[in-house]
Amino acid sequence: MANLPEPGRTGPLAALALTAGPRYGEELPIPKPVVTLGRAAASDLVIDDDSVSASHARLEWDLGAWRITDLGSTNGTAVEGIKLAPNIPTPLPYGATVRVGGVKLQFREVAQADPERARAEYVAPAKPATLREEKPGFRFPVWLALLILVLLVVVGFLVYQSMFTPVRVGAAPAHPVLALAPWAAAP
Repeated sequence: MANLPEPGRTGPLAALALTAGPRYGEELPIPKPVVTLGRAAASDLVIDDDSVSASHARLEWDLGAWRITDLGSTNGTAVEGIKLAPNIPTPLPYGATVRVGGVKLQFREVAQADPERARAEYVAPAKPATLREEKPGFRFPVWLALLILVLLVVVGFLVYQSMFTPVRVGAAPAHPVLALAPWAAAP
């Protein structure tokens, strides 16, 4: 499971204790200075509850303090009853009550933890490439290509018509008004 401490580390850096429900009192150890909380197996701290999003929140030690960030979860994250804005890191003191979806937790300090050293040694995992990522360089818009194609077809048609339309030399062009109203023509 992803909740094990890093190799060479004596124990967790902090803990989240469940304060309600059938798993009351159980502690989730925080093994590294940056962890994700969520329902998905890819999360560092797995909270198996339907009210918790797959990737719900991030907990990190930075600049000498712990911070929690809601990752745009469906049911939100709250600290001491105050709902957090998505993607805004919020300070998280020891002893604070945290609600992740419908799960209530208490953030606890762990004896003999050294989060400063862990943060200094921490190397962020490589971000996996996704299909939605933009590749560098210029991309020609499809709508512009279609517009140019339509214009070329129209110009080509007009050139073709002008090349193969017979021209009557010496004949006066018919006046459109006279063609529609023959009684208006002078005798």
